[in-house]
Amino acid sequence: MGIRKFICAAFLLLTLGVKGQEALVHERSDSNVERSTWVIALPFEMVQDSNALGLPGSFVFTNRMATQFYTGLRAGVDSLNHAGANIHLILVDHDEAQDVYKIEHENADYTWFVRLDPEAFMRQCERWNVDKIIGPFRGEASEVLASHSTGIQVINPLSRKVDVAGKPYLVAAASYRMAEVERLGERAAQAKQMAPRSKTLLLRTDASSAGAESVFMQAYIKAGGKAEDVQIQEYRQSAVLPVSVASMTGLTRIILLDDKVLIAARVLNQLRPFEPSRTEFWTLGNVLSSSALDAQLLMRQPLIWSQVERLDYIQFRSLDALLYSAAKTTPGRWEWLGLDMAWLAQFIGNQYPNGFEGPRRLYVWDHAEGSGFRNHAALIFRYDRTHGIQAEWTPTIEYGEEESMEEIVPLPLDSLYTPAEHLEEIN
Repeated sequence: MGIRKFICAAFLLLTLGVKGQEALVHERSDSNVERSTWVIALPFEMVQDSNALGLPGSFVFTNRMATQFYTGLRAGVDSLNHAGANIHLILVDHDEAQDVYKIEHENADYTWFVRLDPEAFMRQCERWNVDKIIGPFRGEASEVLASHSTGIQVINPLSRKVDVAGKPYLVAAASYRMAEVERLGERAAQAKQMAPRSKTLLLRTDASSAGAESVFMQAYIKAGGKAEDVQIQEYRQSAVLPVSVASMTGLTRIILLDDKVLIAARVLNQLRPFEPSRTEFWTLGNVLSSSALDAQLLMRQPLIWSQVERLDYIQFRSLDALLYSAAKTTPGRWEWLGLDMAWLAQFIGNQYPNGFEGPRRLYVWDHAEGSGFRNHAALIFRYDRTHGIQAEWTPTIEYGEEESMEEIVPLPLDSLYTPAEHLEEIN
């Protein structure tokens, strides 16, 4: 479906299931475009610059992760504004230890901060006419902040443990922790339907939670599978795979939901006597990414795994260039996730978020009446020695040709400080 042919710089971003969408106008924003104000509330850990003590704006950000995330986000916002949007950013330093928000004030002589608790900060955002708040990073802090919202959307970009129940304006953008398990369950049911004689062996270990097994089985049954088709095998510390697996006719998929690398290594080692063409190993992506696993074990039989982000080696040339221009170095994971957040925040809408596919992650929403939105998307990949790595489950979206969108003119990255003209005195 052309994963590598991704459209650049927000000129043609499509929602899930949509085959075409009008490109944004390639021109700078003007006064006729409705203005949107976003607050970026991240743990920047601002400290006074020792080279400019006491001067206005003489603070620097010391949290590398937050700064890198903001760099990617700002690159995305700049490209959106260049394409015709009118997005204004207000930066706020979130103190994670105290769960307070540091609002910067400055005059001609010096800069100072006001520290607001979540409720007071939300009221200040209302006075600023804020449309969206991106952050904080921590799930619990986002929950508290969203509980005080009467209309401002709060988007948590990173936490995979966010409770959106009863918080209608909270958006948990990172897939929740069982998303990969759900996708494995759905894919296993589909695989069984395509190969009725195949077998499914689910390994139950000391560390794998009953919750993961339950989520897998629920997804398996919901996708059309039958519970009796799944053989559950207790796999303790000294256990070996049953001999019956090796003698099974047809294909056998061995599924491990445990995220302990040593368990995965033990299972892979015990698969040596099994026929590679008739044995698949299914697991979670963070297990296979560990350097502790022997490459020879990994490359022997087909592997199927689930993960919530794209593979690191996938390249989008124009997007790489955009982020490199902003970061002044090779972009890493945090810059990419920041870029995702910029485009996601622009296109999800204020009431009901649209499904969306960014360059790094996929966004598909769970929602209950009166609650917020939780991302439950994950990708399925397959490896075998004949075909290499293949995407087994991704949305059916045609991106078009990247080469037709080569021109990128990102705006310069502004200094990292809160614009003083959008701060007001807080009594």
